Amino acid sequence: MSQENMLVILNEQFENADTKEKVEGITIMIDGKFKKVLDIMLEQHEDCNSYAEIIQKILFKGIEEMMKE
Repeated sequence: MSQENMLVILNEQFENADTKEKVEGITIMIDGKFKKVLDIMLEQHEDCNSYAEIIQKILFKGIEEMMKE
């Protein structure tokens, strides 16, 4: 796989200061062809104004499709 086709996702553990509950957070690197695809999708979906919003929409649609299986 070439560098421009890579997708980097980092995960970290966070702790709620009040409840001490641990939660997992992720960071997605937006770069290369992935960024170009998201830029096109942002242009086509006027209801999304950021990479976070379009990725949230993609995730929810993907979850809905997987739940149908």
